[in-house]
Amino acid sequence: MDYFGIDIGHGSTRIVQLGRPDKKNIELVAIGEAKTPASNWHAAGQKGMDSMSSAIKLLVSDMKLKTKQCVVSLPEEEVISRLIKLPPLKDNEIQDALLFEAETFVPYALEQASLNYEIINRDDQGRPLVFVVAVRHEVVDVYVKLFKSAGLNPIAFETTALGMRNLFSSIVDLTKPVLVLNLGEYYTDLIILKDSSVYTTRTLSVGGEAFTRAISLNLGLDAPSAEEYKKAYGMRSDQLEGKIKDSIAPVFNSISEEVRKAIVSFSQEFGMNIESVFLSGGGANMPGFAESLTKMLGIEVQVAQPFAKIDSSKLQLPIDLRAVGCQYALAAGLALRDLI
Repeated sequence: MDYFGIDIGHGSTRIVQLGRPDKKNIELVAIGEAKTPASNWHAAGQKGMDSMSSAIKLLVSDMKLKTKQCVVSLPEEEVISRLIKLPPLKDNEIQDALLFEAETFVPYALEQASLNYEIINRDDQGRPLVFVVAVRHEVVDVYVKLFKSAGLNPIAFETTALGMRNLFSSIVDLTKPVLVLNLGEYYTDLIILKDSSVYTTRTLSVGGEAFTRAISLNLGLDAPSAEEYKKAYGMRSDQLEGKIKDSIAPVFNSISEEVRKAIVSFSQEFGMNIESVFLSGGGANMPGFAESLTKMLGIEVQVAQPFAKIDSSKLQLPIDLRAVGCQYALAAGLALRDLI
């Protein structure tokens, strides 16, 4: 089936299409990016819908995509997810048990939501560990309307955590747990994966824009200049006397502390240590970020390379995938949905 993955971020919208020419290989068919016209397009009524639809249409046209089918990411901040351990139950009894459990953590009537789940494993007593996802019908309806307006056919909706699960299952060894930090413009997704399953997913209300704003306020720069300084110097203490690093240190410390707490919590609950952290998203390449986080956590932190095992030789690319491929991690994960 021909389809592409599309990640509608608050700052940029990214598309990746992959193909499988044979049983062993996956190839890059198309890749592209466009600015998201407004981060709050879904709250801006018909005008916001029309602007977002036009941006998607233009990007699809510019990329000369031959398919109208796509796998779409739903924003993690709109999704409720939990890892739940149930008493010993048969597979056909789990759905009813989860409906009861969901009433304790879903903050709206269950009739207003879609509830999906995956059984991660069962312990020695036969108790299932289940990853549960709930999303309001109205959120899905907005995205269905958007893609219908853009002339596209969404064949599936995925959360960020599940898209990243697809990607990292194909590029790293998940027999040991890893933590993925997906740095977006306004939000940062924290995801822990093991054995092709999601064990933890949280959304932090801080992202790249918070770093830019901190530089702007501390150094008296306008937002565009602050953004350029962030991209050029980031957490590098040897640049501009460390003024950029000092300006954004509180934001960095806030994120790194949440990562540290997630690692400790996971270790205490499951008795396993996280030995690798991967950065993805638009903020992953900020200079010095990975190195500073490695120093703070005492764990290896590296920028994800989504296309390391994907053949891109047939395309003349205007971008360096090794340098900016991490920004397309979620779109690549969506595109891998039926290929792994």
